[in-house]
Amino acid sequence: MTAFDLVAGRPAALLLRYGVGACDTVHGARAYETGRLVVVDVDEESVGSGEPCPAILTTATTTVTLARPLGDRLVLDSGTGLPVLRGLNRR
Repeated sequence: MTAFDLVAGRPAALLLRYGVGACDTVHGARAYETGRLVVVDVDEESVGSGEPCPAILTTATTTVTLARPLGDRLVLDSGTGLPVLRGLNRR
């Protein structure tokens, strides 16, 4: 999973846009929080049917609920370690 951006968010909920392989199944999302940052992760599983899978990245959104409001904490993607960009629709 690669989190592309934070599309929107309520104080304690983040709406993330992320990329996932065309043959992967998503099981949910989670966040690890500290006082300075939030690390987001989407649980995904490759569906191994034995058939070739096209190398296509699809995008989707999911909501991650936080234990406390995000505030000015940095949001990181667990897969890359890179910051998740805050989109224009941030509330």
